Amino acid sequence: MAPENTPRTSADGSAKTFLFSCLVCRQRKVRCDRVQPCGNCARANVECEYVMPVRGRRTRSKPVRETMHAKLRRYEDMLKTRGLEVGVEERRSMARAISEDGASESYTATESITSLSVPTPTTRAEAASPPMGLRSALVGTPGSGPNVVNVEGNSRYYDNSTLWTDTNGEFRHPDEFTPLSDDDEDETDLFLGSSSLNCGFNGSLRDCHPTLHCLYALKDVYMDRVDPLMKIIHLPTFWESVRDAAERKEQVSKPIEAVIFCFYFATISVVDEKQCEALFKESKRTMFSRYRAIARHALRQARLLSTSSPMTLRAFCLFMMGMRGTMPYESQHILCGIALRLAQKMGLHRDGTLLGLSLFETEMRRRLWWYIAHLDFRTSDLLGAKPSLDIHTGDAGVPWNVEDEDLQPSMTEVPKDRKAITSITMCLVRCDLSKSLQRLSGMAGTSAASWGDIGTASNMSAAEKDALIDGLEDKFETKYLRYCDPSRPLDVLVTCMMRAAICNTRLFAHNPRRFADSGGQVTEAERGVAFSSAAKLLEYASMVGENRSLRKFAWRLNPTYLWDKMLFVLIEARRRTRSPDLDRVWALIGRVFSQYPDAFGQASAQAVYQALSKWTLEVWDGYVAAKKAEGMPEPEEPAYIGAMREKLEMATPAKARKEQGVGNTSIMNTGPEKTQEVPLNAECFGEFPDLGSFEMDLDQWVNWEQLVSEQSGSGFYHVEGY
Repeated sequence: MAPENTPRTSADGSAKTFLFSCLVCRQRKVRCDRVQPCGNCARANVECEYVMPVRGRRTRSKPVRETMHAKLRRYEDMLKTRGLEVGVEERRSMARAISEDGASESYTATESITSLSVPTPTTRAEAASPPMGLRSALVGTPGSGPNVVNVEGNSRYYDNSTLWTDTNGEFRHPDEFTPLSDDDEDETDLFLGSSSLNCGFNGSLRDCHPTLHCLYALKDVYMDRVDPLMKIIHLPTFWESVRDAAERKEQVSKPIEAVIFCFYFATISVVDEKQCEALFKESKRTMFSRYRAIARHALRQARLLSTSSPMTLRAFCLFMMGMRGTMPYESQHILCGIALRLAQKMGLHRDGTLLGLSLFETEMRRRLWWYIAHLDFRTSDLLGAKPSLDIHTGDAGVPWNVEDEDLQPSMTEVPKDRKAITSITMCLVRCDLSKSLQRLSGMAGTSAASWGDIGTASNMSAAEKDALIDGLEDKFETKYLRYCDPSRPLDVLVTCMMRAAICNTRLFAHNPRRFADSGGQVTEAERGVAFSSAAKLLEYASMVGENRSLRKFAWRLNPTYLWDKMLFVLIEARRRTRSPDLDRVWALIGRVFSQYPDAFGQASAQAVYQALSKWTLEVWDGYVAAKKAEGMPEPEEPAYIGAMREKLEMATPAKARKEQGVGNTSIMNTGPEKTQEVPLNAECFGEFPDLGSFEMDLDQWVNWEQLVSEQSGSGFYHVEGY
């Protein structure tokens, strides 16, 4: 008999055919004519290779069938052990349910299942109530309640007690009876997109690991730039898995494989062009496209949408982090919703101590849950939507302020919190901010709060808000800031972010938008708080922008949050023409404009830049006029004011030419590195209202927020912000 990988010759001897499809057609899941070369490969001009499948058709051993009556008797015995008697009607309803259920076969557990439940008290009257069918009878039985089932790294949480959670692991959930087929269409492509063969990925993940030199370089980059701001992986244990797969070429599980390749993809996304070429000898664009396709394939292999593995969810979070800036906010928001639902399915919103989990697993679940909750909050805020209330309905505790070396999978004692700024500190700050926002908005238990709710929806007085914010500031000072080491870039970044978070909270608590609601009748003290907070936010942004050691964290910081702050400063600067602080403010505005050119002037943000330019020139001219009226020398015009004025002068004749039918024009955005042609809408400068209208007309704030939402969604991915 000829071997299976030997082609067969047809009767007329004209062509040789194989018993299986070629490798490329199998990967693309298309029909192959099984000749050498096949028609698909010939048309695509790729090498046609026939490799015999490693695994043949999968056969499933059928368990011993159990008759309906035997299963019914077993169910009755189970109910009797819980003090429940089943009558004739219940017996009939159970028989109908079993006969209609496709899972009428007995299941013999072959894996070690850990079923941990939290008892809920039941009254004696509830225990003695007559049964109302199998499903209803079990809801009030002793031992029912929240339950988590762990099977080989998978975690499935059940909030309500059902048949499948009260049998102590004897049965699996109905979802797990669904047969899995390698040929089934995977809906994951609907959300992640399909990988392309043009990126150099041939479908074999084992050969896609980088070289050892690149591998350890990626680890250093991740630890230095990503891990402190995205603490969802325990690096010591994770790195052993990476070495098993990449160095020792050992077989690892699909979830571990997914998180490894998403780790590669996320790290490559933060590497700059020069470093990428030095490591891989290829451009960043090429490496990004290749590992994006590989990461998608790994998530698809791990069955993302049906997964119960927290490790697969971590891989998905790394994938979303790597995809920042390459898809609209709306798509990012949908992906965050998927992550949130998967997290709830795994019970991450419930604290592991209540579910009987180990200390190590409890801590890692907390870190993952709060990171996903933060993503949902940020993407919702950017789209002007309410965050999901689900992020506040759980009881997941706050992570510990410890480093990875303080955690061990076999640990039995809670480690002592470090008195320092650690790699988890940013996560802890987000948790404290989230809880404070809920209290400030007055929406605890009813709705999830956003920044805007602090000033517009809260029924707290200004004094009460300030007292709560002062308490939060004192907590940050005593718990973190007092231990700041200025020689460590992470400490400097976290310090700036914490102080900026306090200023942002004060700014929204005294939101200038409320001035329009009250007809402009606002005290000068409240205006002063808003002006001082907005100016400090610009100052902290300038400190971060001019610190070269913080540029490695630039991937996480998006300057679009400065748009609102710049508007707040200009509104108050318009009224404070005689303030001694204005000279410092004008210099600060110039530094921010020059340090963040991506937010002020690039093509994707032209509308916002044009509006801010018009208002900046308006306020500057008023400032100069006030100086002249007082008989003081005219202040020297900053360079950025002259650049704005020049663009305005270029826009005016462009509008006239457009009316004559000549067409649109553009301006040249010159910078130190390159000259870029930026399209300019000549009519934009005249369409924006005066700044004074923001203090009296609430609609102007609505229009501004809509403009910011459209511009930020067109070219920015802003997860962190201040």
